[in-house]
Amino acid sequence: MATNVIRLDFRMLVYPEGNFWIAHCLETDLVAEGDTPKEAMSGLIDISNTQIEALLAEGDLNSLFSPAPPEIWRMFSTAADSPSASRRPSRAVKPINRISVRQLVAV
Repeated sequence: MATNVIRLDFRMLVYPEGNFWIAHCLETDLVAEGDTPKEAMSGLIDISNTQIEALLAEGDLNSLFSPAPPEIWRMFSTAADSPSASRRPSRAVKPINRISVRQLVAV
């Protein structure tokens, strides 16, 4: 029996807020924070995987896709590609195939 493989591509905005960094997924509106950009990105990947696994178990992957608010999309469009971000998750991540990350730094 063949197994269906799901590969998802996401866009992530990483930006400072107070003393923390925020990672925000544009396609799912999931958010994580960390002390560094990489910590926030790693947290968002973990949260996304947990959410995907739970929704796949329920047979309701469509519920995953709830776009971020327009202001987050605008921030993403003005941010630069993050030089420190990996385009693919650093460890074996099942359904997440690719993550495009942009970092917004306040001037």
